[in-house]
This record gives sequence, C-alpha cells and structure tokens, in this order.
Amino acid sequence: MHKHKLIQLLQSLSRREMTRFREFAESPYHNKHDGVRLLVQYLSAAYPDFTEERCEREKLFQALFPGTPHDQPKLAVIFTYTVRLLELFLEIEGFLEKPEARTPFLLGQLRQRQQLRWFEKALSKSEANAAQQRERDADWYYHRFQLATESDYFFTTVAERRRDSSLQDKQFYLNHYFLSVKLRDACEMAVRERILKVAYQDAMVAVALQQVEEDPERYQSIPAINIYYQLYQMITKAGEDYYYGVLHHLSCQQEDLPDEELKNIYNYLQNYCIQKINTGEAKFLQEIFQLYQVQLDRGLLLEDGQLSEWHYKNIVTTALRLNALDWVYHFIEDYRELLPEGARDNAYRFNLASYHYAAKEYDKVLALLTRVEYSDLRYSLGAKALLLRTYYDLEEYSALYALVDSFRQYLVRNKLMADGRRQGYYNLFKLTRRAAVLRENKGYYNNRRYHKEWQRLQKDTREAGAVFNKAWLQQKIAELEP
Repeated sequence: MHKHKLIQLLQSLSRREMTRFREFAESPYHNKHDGVRLLVQYLSAAYPDFTEERCEREKLFQALFPGTPHDQPKLAVIFTYTVRLLELFLEIEGFLEKPEARTPFLLGQLRQRQQLRWFEKALSKSEANAAQQRERDADWYYHRFQLATESDYFFTTVAERRRDSSLQDKQFYLNHYFLSVKLRDACEMAVRERILKVAYQDAMVAVALQQVEEDPERYQSIPAINIYYQLYQMITKAGEDYYYGVLHHLSCQQEDLPDEELKNIYNYLQNYCIQKINTGEAKFLQEIFQLYQVQLDRGLLLEDGQLSEWHYKNIVTTALRLNALDWVYHFIEDYRELLPEGARDNAYRFNLASYHYAAKEYDKVLALLTRVEYSDLRYSLGAKALLLRTYYDLEEYSALYALVDSFRQYLVRNKLMADGRRQGYYNLFKLTRRAAVLRENKGYYNNRRYHKEWQRLQKDTREAGAVFNKAWLQQKIAELEP
C-alpha cells in the first residue's frame, strides 16, 4: 500500500500540513466516516515514515479494527474516501492561500441572497484594496474582471435606471487579461517551437500583437502587456533593440510585477544572452553577468531562501570568464550558506577550485578537487575537465595522458550520458591531449612538421563541433603558434 495514491500524496505534505489534514479529517463538517478518521490518525502518527512494513494491508486493517478479520474491500473503500477527503483538503488549502480568489465567491453569495447592502460594502472594499496594489500582472487584471462581473450582475439585479461603468470596466480588464496572458504564452510557444521543434497553432497571437502595435502608447505603462510584447519580438526576431527595450522597461516597471513574473522574464533575457554568446557575441557575457547581479540583489534566484547549486556554478563560471576574480571570491563565500545543505560542500569546493584555477593557484585546485564527491555526473565531468586544464597548465604530461586514458574508459562505462555531452567532453580531452603532445615535443619536431601539426590541430578544433571549454582550448592552441 506504500505505493497507493493516498500514501504518495501524503508524502508531499509538510509536517504542518499533515497535522492540519488530521484536524480536517476529525471535523464532522468535512468527514463523518469513522474509518477515514482512524486511518488518517494512524498515517499521521506514521508520517513521514510510510514504509512498506508500516503500510502493509493486514497491519493497517488491524490498526483500524483490532481483532476483526481482514476485510480488503472495506479497507479499499476507506482508502478511496480518504483520497477524496485529502483532495478536498488540498483544494481548500489552495483556496485559502489566495484571498483575492475568495472575494468573488463571497460577492456572489451576498448577491444571490439579496444582501445588497453588504454586497456593496464588500465590493467597495475589494476594489479599493485592488487599486492600492502595486503589482499588476495578469492575475490582477483577472481579479478586477471578476469584481467588475459581480458589479455588473449587481447592476442588473437592482435594475436601476442610471449610468453604470461596470460593463465597460469588465471589458477593459478582460481585454488586458487576455493580452497579458496571450503574449506571455506566445513567448513560451516561440521558445518551445525552436527548442522542441514543434508547431503551435494560435491565430489569436496575431490579434494580440496587432492590438498592441495599433496603439503602442496605450500599453507602454502596462508592464504585463508591454514587456511581454517586447520579449516576443526579441525571441522571434532576435533583435537587440527589443532586448534593451525590455531592460529599459524593467528598470522602470519591475516594481509593478510580482517576483514570479520577474523570474520568468529574466529567464527569457538570460536565454537570449546565451544564444548570443554561443554565436560569438562576447559582449553578452557582460550582459548576462549583470542580469545575474540584478537577480541576486532582488533575491529572485532564491527558492525557499536557498540558492540552487547550478545557479551558483553558472554565476561563478560567467564571472570568471569576465576575470572578475575579487567579485567571484566574495560571491562564493557570501552565498555558501544559502546552498542546499546536501549539495553545499561539493558545490563550494568545486567552484572554489574553479576560482583558484583562474587565479593560477594550481596547488589549491588539486587539493580541492580531491575532496569533490563524484556521485553527480555534472560534478564528475566538470571536475575531470578542470583537472585536465590544470595538468596542462602545469605541464604535468604523464598525469594528463593518464587522465585522458581513464576518461575514455569512463565514457565507455557511462551509458546514460547524453550524446551531445559525451561528444563535447570527448573532443575536449582528445584535442587537449594532442595540444599537450605538440607542446611537449616542440623541441623534437622540425619546423615544417611542427607547423603542419599545429595547423591540423587548429583546424580540427575549429571544425570539431561540440567541444566543452572550447574558448580555453583555442587560446592554448593559439599560444603554440610557430
């Protein structure tokens, strides 16, 4: 039973949520089934240790009904009812987390019960609260649309002969909600079409774009529409003007958007910079570094107060490529304690080793890499590549050749590695070995042979396709020029 839907859902709950669900199940308003109440009590006591032994059918049944012969159909019914109760609990918890989502339901109840005086007070309070809200994303426009809808229902209920703006307000907020969601989705569809090679059919995207283009000044001050319009143009036309346009509007309007929306926008900007960097436009390395710095300052890269180890690594890598050594060192130290506990030591040692490599402190690199655990494929590959570069710079040729040979065996053994990653690392190690052989034997080759081998290595590297650390390798080959 430990693989049952109920157990898997309970495993997703926090301790606090498990306690609240037990209280929920004990409330006769929500649950009148004694078997369900007893089962939730048992599972709450077992949480989070839902082992196969503790969740075995016979043991569960005896815990609920001691001394009673096992009745599997009865237990199955109790599990079904408990799943339904848990799903209701999750629905209500999600509902309670969003007060703005509850307001239209209250207004609807007051209106339907003809409590018009209290309806007007509740509507006025809700509209005032919404108007004071600084963040105005698509959800805000949808909430205002819901309030305007209830206001319009109210107007038709009282049937007074007077002017009322609620129907016009309803159209205004609905249109803005439509445009903001449609343009946001258009950005995501454009990205997925390029990456996943799929084609989406949505004629309304063109309608949304046309609406903004026909009256651009009208939407300049609405970031939920204007910024996503600029992003869509940036993604589909790869235009730098749109990239810088988004940055400009963000600098003026980012306080008008919630953090989750900003995270999404910055992600699009980062991906654009990565595309540009991959096509050789080096200036976008500084751009992506600045994007990281802005997000760090605003806490946008944190999830539940923690910084992902991969954000940590990407930021270090970017800053090192810009030779911002002082900044990198302080970043590595300052954000160490914000890393997830299980990944903290590994991430810290690996990135500190990368810093010491850039600072040409090779002994410290080797000392740190011996303490990096290679259980994660990405760390294993990254550490081996860093060790390769260190051996090359130290002119430790025997160690480098041994590492290349062992890495070939590593690639053979590791069947789960993606082909693109495998080829990129294979080419790095193979070509670095050739560069090391050329440098080690420079004094033994005549000028003609050396020049020929160097030209061939340079050409093979340029045409190799995927090569990790390609810029580093090309720099090392350039240093070998006759």
